[in-house]
Amino acid sequence: MPIRKSTALIFLAVLVAGPSAPALCRADAVQDAAALQEAGDYQGANDLLKRSESDLQSLLRENTAAINSQISALNKVSSTEEIEKMKGRNNQLLAERKKLKADLAKVQEALNEISDTVEYLPYRERDTAAGYEEFLSNYPASPFAGEAKERLSDLQFEPYRKDGSIESLQEFITKYPDSPHVPEAQGLLDSALFASYRERGTADAIEEFLSQYPDSTHAADARVLLVGFQYAPYSEQDTVEAYMEFLDLHPDNPNAEAARKRMEELQFEPYREMNTIEGFVEFLEKYPKNPFAGEVQTRLGDLQYLPYSEQDTADGYAEFLELYPDSPFAKEAKARMDDLQFLTFQEMNSVEGYEEFIATYPENSHIEEASTLIEDLEYAPFRETGTVEALEEFIEYYPTNRHVEDARAVLEAMKDRPETGQAQGEGQ
Repeated sequence: MPIRKSTALIFLAVLVAGPSAPALCRADAVQDAAALQEAGDYQGANDLLKRSESDLQSLLRENTAAINSQISALNKVSSTEEIEKMKGRNNQLLAERKKLKADLAKVQEALNEISDTVEYLPYRERDTAAGYEEFLSNYPASPFAGEAKERLSDLQFEPYRKDGSIESLQEFITKYPDSPHVPEAQGLLDSALFASYRERGTADAIEEFLSQYPDSTHAADARVLLVGFQYAPYSEQDTVEAYMEFLDLHPDNPNAEAARKRMEELQFEPYREMNTIEGFVEFLEKYPKNPFAGEVQTRLGDLQYLPYSEQDTADGYAEFLELYPDSPFAKEAKARMDDLQFLTFQEMNSVEGYEEFIATYPENSHIEEASTLIEDLEYAPFRETGTVEALEEFIEYYPTNRHVEDARAVLEAMKDRPETGQAQGEGQ
């Protein structure tokens, strides 16, 4: 009896296991159908999935029957070993059932999707606003409803976007207030309005735009244009008077600094062309705060100094220093005057001459040099004589001469050599 039951169970296992293999093949139908959809064959994909669905449902029924047979046979088996084997086989059948159901669910999900696609495809091919409106009316729950709504809104907006006029964009916003393209339409309308005011090309027009649409996204651009429109007529005139008027009317305009600089250039220009002492003096009196004042002072100094530097005489430099004591060339003129005053006495190279020089030009920069030369001339004859009497006489007559220490040093050396000093005394 146990042998017959075992044989029957083996037969049932083979019977059930046999049809399970095709189920794995049918599950691949989802991928094959996807490939057909990518190729544009939606009907072929739909047919393939339906066949796969039928096959899987058939296999699932066979699996259910096999499980029921297992359960019936289990009640007739008493051998523990055979019961365990049947339980194992039953677990295998349950696993196959789970796999079959999962595959069937995938196939059915793909069928649902492609079914929706087959419904949507003709409307998408027409690609008209009326077609999408009809589709949404017929299939409001379709998974393609979102795509249809998006495309419908695009098609509704397209003619207004292409027109781009203020009137057209305003009409669209009024007609389709819930359209997702309303923000874009508002942006285009904002730009169209700004362009209409900008084309008028006046400061008044831009001021009107800012007054009417202070929150416009082009408000910053409008303010930039306003700055230029305010400045343009004055810069075109390009006169001192025009720039003065501009600065008076629009002191906070960003071009104010440029206007001020240009005005200052125009103030300086005629005086620069004149290039005369009188002209530069007038400029400094008229425009003392003009930034070119420094350059004017330099040029004025050049013009004032030039004739005196060409004359190159001590009297000329003295006159220059008297007339222009604050000139940037005053230091140079003083140095050159001192040199020329000293030169004549330097050529004489006598004590009397240097003393006269010191008395005549007490503020000359060469006074110290003249004093030094006087001391050199005073010491020279005594140093050349070189006797004790001569050196002592020098020290007595010129006690403040800087060479006194030199003379004393020579005398000390002579005392260290008495024979030399005696011989010199006898010779004298």
